[in-house]
Amino acid sequence: MNAETGRPSGGLPAVRRAALALALASTACGGAPGPGRPAAWNAAPEGQRGASSGTRAERYFPLVDGHIYHYATMSEGGEQGLLVARVHRADARRGELRFPSGVKRFEFTGEGVIRSDTGVFVLKEPLAPGTTWTGEHGGRARITAVDAAIEVPAGRFTGCVQTVEERLGDRPARYVSTFCPDVGVVAIEAMGGASYERAELKSYAPPIDMGPDGVRRAPADAPPDAASAP
Repeated sequence: MNAETGRPSGGLPAVRRAALALALASTACGGAPGPGRPAAWNAAPEGQRGASSGTRAERYFPLVDGHIYHYATMSEGGEQGLLVARVHRADARRGELRFPSGVKRFEFTGEGVIRSDTGVFVLKEPLAPGTTWTGEHGGRARITAVDAAIEVPAGRFTGCVQTVEERLGDRPARYVSTFCPDVGVVAIEAMGGASYERAELKSYAPPIDMGPDGVRRAPADAPPDAASAP
């Protein structure tokens, strides 16, 4: 059973592989919570609010403590699902994306955004077309655009950085990722063999406080255009 979608495992293999590179994966790396402890992904926000590394790349991969991201997933066969992640910000340089099944850790450096647990870049400076690096899947990743526009369920975004990772050999694959300013990962596509999968941002917002009277209250610093998480 898939922890994010509630569907049987095996329904979205390519999306899971692409999401792994961009912290949208369901693969656990943080271990199961102990008895009586809340799962890391839905624990109350406890990180550093207002933290910033001051790096340019962070604008395209912001980790704002407590924010929740929902991604709608789809395949060429018509199967649909949902990926959910909550942000934990450790300090100015480090942060996490927490999923029901594990945690992905990141670090902001002068060279770009790095997956702390693998040392692989998510985004690499300079943020300009032609910048290349070794991607999460062992292929060659490159920035193809820095002014891309895209429309997803969460809205229309412009000025986005788009990357492509291509892997050759006996298991060729292609991954396209779109990072938008002050939002983060907005869409990912995975193509391998005859399969095609896509994940699109559905909503992103701080957690909703229902309050003792049951009234929904968004935090005062919630972005005015952010969609409320269901």
